[in-house]
Amino acid sequence: MGKTFFHMGPPGTGQVTKLANQIAQLASLQGAAEALLFAREQGADPAKVREAVMTGMGASRMLDELGKKMVERDFTAGIVAALHHKDIGVALELAHETDLPLPVTEQVMQQLNVLMDSGFGEQDTSSLLLVLEQMRGSKDR
Repeated sequence: MGKTFFHMGPPGTGQVTKLANQIAQLASLQGAAEALLFAREQGADPAKVREAVMTGMGASRMLDELGKKMVERDFTAGIVAALHHKDIGVALELAHETDLPLPVTEQVMQQLNVLMDSGFGEQDTSSLLLVLEQMRGSKDR
């Protein structure tokens, strides 16, 4: 699948690395969704805001790739949201076992739970934007 390989250590550390990646991805994706919704609700063009932010410190692969899907309102799954929901659930179970606080991940999990309950589980995880819109009561503009 990948081109770069890392030996992470004893058995299980590869899975931990994957879950750490998912935590970082979803935190970034939630931030991208909030940023684009904020921009739109303040009267700015989300496409232009995304383009500008991609030149600064707020740039991320999630804003680049999935932010584009949000702007274009293309929620066709690259990776279905249900898989991210599962992975974040596993990560939080492990964190809870060791009393490790992950407040941002907990918040993202709440958003993923709403996403799943709303029937968006088979869509792309960029549909987290739709959850925020539901919370706001807003429609696509």
